[in-house]
Amino acid sequence: MAASLRAEVLKCFRCLHRTRLKVFTNDQAAMDAARLKINSEFRKYQRISNQETIMELVKFGNQAEEILRTSVVQASPVAENTFRLQITTDTFMYNNTPYRG
Repeated sequence: MAASLRAEVLKCFRCLHRTRLKVFTNDQAAMDAARLKINSEFRKYQRISNQETIMELVKFGNQAEEILRTSVVQASPVAENTFRLQITTDTFMYNNTPYRG
């Protein structure tokens, strides 16, 4: 594998882990599950040598990181029928209108 391609793979791997830590702050179970999933997916494909396939996998990893960073919101209960959302600056809000039920 070319050095620049290896660097791209490592960059994607590190970025996914940094995003995991940011998105799942204060949720150890989710952080552990995400860490195991990221590591297992990278291990599963570590023997791939075709550069085109590797670039496709890196592209897929970068897309997964973007979705994780912009779409995942953690919710924790604070009272009955009331939840606190952990929304980051990167979270994309489709509709910023409060829900009135």
